[in-house]
Amino acid sequence: MITSISARVERREQVTPVHVLLRVHAPEIAADAQPGQFVHLRASEAYDPLLRRPFSVMRTEAATGALDLLIQVVGRGSRLVADAVTGATFDLLGPLGVGFPLPPPGTPVSLVAGGVGVAPLIFLAEALSSAASPYEITGLFGARTAEFLCCWTEFAGRCTRFTAVTEDGSTGQQGLVTDFLAQHLAAQASRRVLPTVYACGPLPMLAAVAHLCSEHEVTAFVSLERWMGCGVGACLGCVVPSARAEGPRYVRVCKDGPVFLAGDLDWQAMPE
Repeated sequence: MITSISARVERREQVTPVHVLLRVHAPEIAADAQPGQFVHLRASEAYDPLLRRPFSVMRTEAATGALDLLIQVVGRGSRLVADAVTGATFDLLGPLGVGFPLPPPGTPVSLVAGGVGVAPLIFLAEALSSAASPYEITGLFGARTAEFLCCWTEFAGRCTRFTAVTEDGSTGQQGLVTDFLAQHLAAQASRRVLPTVYACGPLPMLAAVAHLCSEHEVTAFVSLERWMGCGVGACLGCVVPSARAEGPRYVRVCKDGPVFLAGDLDWQAMPE
């Protein structure tokens, strides 16, 4: 059920120079949110900035009504949110969008995160690791530098195996996270084990994940990060091209996603 509430900031933690973790009290949203869903947050009571900002739900505590949001500062709106002090309030709309479908019990799972895309995968990893029949979870987390490996310990602690990757080699393995996904999928194929892959991060990373999973005939779900106007599917400002023969040519990230089956999207026509 979509709810609009005034959420109070209970805790603020500067996790990297450009990332802030906010815990807000939002019991109605925390009770219903599923991994992969997001909230649409009004950054200011004034009309500047005018549009709300979408943030993935990183974690919930239904018992206390707590909701964790990972904020990466990229502009004025996200700066206003990141600078919030304890006791401040934000107008939240949520939970919004389609979340991650869980795989059948016993299916090995591979989670591929890029930068701030780790947030919904932490939520998913927590759901998988606490399931009645826990899953074997391989976590891969890539970023440009160590500075952008935000909340990696929270991610690693919920995975059976975990690899951190940075492009400059400042932390963990050096290279692209998709290079290590390719190695992992090849190893799984040699064992005749097909994992289900879940990914969230920059668009080029997601396109590479989709290509690799298609090559290995592996089911993959991707969570897209797009600018949004309304967040509820009315304005059509976040559409991306569909690859499905039936249905609309374009799908709305906010309403039909943000989680999509990777093969259902037209990656060749995807806007930058």
